[in-house]
Amino acid sequence: MSKQCALALWLLMPPFVCAQQFNFPQAQPGRCYVQCLIPDRYEWVSENILSRPEREEQVALPPVFEERRDSYVVRPAHVRLRQIDPQWEEEEVRILIAPAGYKVSPDAYTAVQETIWLQPPVRLFSISEPVWETVEEAIEVEPMHRRVEVLPMRYQWVPQEVEVRPATRRWVRRKVGTGCLEADPENCMVWCLVELPAQTQTIYRQEPIGCDSEDAQDCVRYTIVPAKTVLKTVERLKEPAKAIEHIEPGKYQVVRRWQLRPGRNAPNAPTAAQDEYLVLRRKVLRREAQLKADSVPAVYAPYTRKVLVRDGMAIGQIMPAEYTTVLKRRLVRPGGYWAWREVWCEERIAQLDIRRIQEALKVRGYYSGRIDGTMNAQTRAAIQQFQQENDLPADGNIDLETLQALGVGG
Repeated sequence: MSKQCALALWLLMPPFVCAQQFNFPQAQPGRCYVQCLIPDRYEWVSENILSRPEREEQVALPPVFEERRDSYVVRPAHVRLRQIDPQWEEEEVRILIAPAGYKVSPDAYTAVQETIWLQPPVRLFSISEPVWETVEEAIEVEPMHRRVEVLPMRYQWVPQEVEVRPATRRWVRRKVGTGCLEADPENCMVWCLVELPAQTQTIYRQEPIGCDSEDAQDCVRYTIVPAKTVLKTVERLKEPAKAIEHIEPGKYQVVRRWQLRPGRNAPNAPTAAQDEYLVLRRKVLRREAQLKADSVPAVYAPYTRKVLVRDGMAIGQIMPAEYTTVLKRRLVRPGGYWAWREVWCEERIAQLDIRRIQEALKVRGYYSGRIDGTMNAQTRAAIQQFQQENDLPADGNIDLETLQALGVGG
């Protein structure tokens, strides 16, 4: 008889009399049976235990920039001055020097001097060129912006006990004591129902305790990042162009001519006498000199700069929960009752080909010993393991169901 199964339920009664009840009407003569205690059947299942709950955390978003092509002023727009020359016209001038009557009566005339302008004074301009200086000027390539930093949240580990195997009851065979009167000690065993406490596993759960700052709840830091600049060589106007006005003196000629004295009458001149003239060529100013201001456009050079599209910011983000997987033992089929089943009698076991059973167990990975055809302890342990994992009564006995499951007949 197996140590895991009993042929009958023994009851300890004074004065230590054991009785066995045989109430299996399906039994047939010539066959062997065993009464087994059917244990509870469990399976191991995995379960996710919450280790960090779902939470909202602040997440820092960096500033967003956009690169653009731009230009800076190498030389600014300025004014260039130029002079438009005066316009002249030449003309011929006849000046009466002496009338015809002067030769007849010179004393009737008196000599006078007259200034005749051959070219009158005119206004002109002296123009100076603008004066430039070369300097280095800071050009902004990245604007001032805000950077956000979120300090990492700190957690503390909090232990929690998770039940992985519930409390159960199990029948255990124990010896009665020294007062047993049976010749076979196995007949003096008693079945005791014992309580097996639940088994737990310690799982650590994370709970937030704030960030590493003076205010544990204020985990967001804002920093103003100054603008970035580069030095570029440019020209700047030191002195603008200037115009200085000056008068250019004119040209003249002093002419002496004769004119009739006051109160005198012009004498009659002979017919052949003629007036005497002085013919001069002189310039007449039609348009004065003018000052013209011409605009000179600025000179540019290209460069690449960053434009701030969005400043750094902090947003709330839902962080998913985290779990720890534990293995729990779950009751699949309740036991705790006795059942009869047929086993092979000793004479039939002797007829079995144990080698085939050992080979079948070895192919399935339950047996690693020698294939010697001997029903040894290692073979019986392999049979029991096979029965446990294939939902068969795990007593190590060879029965029809076990043989059929192994595929060796029965």
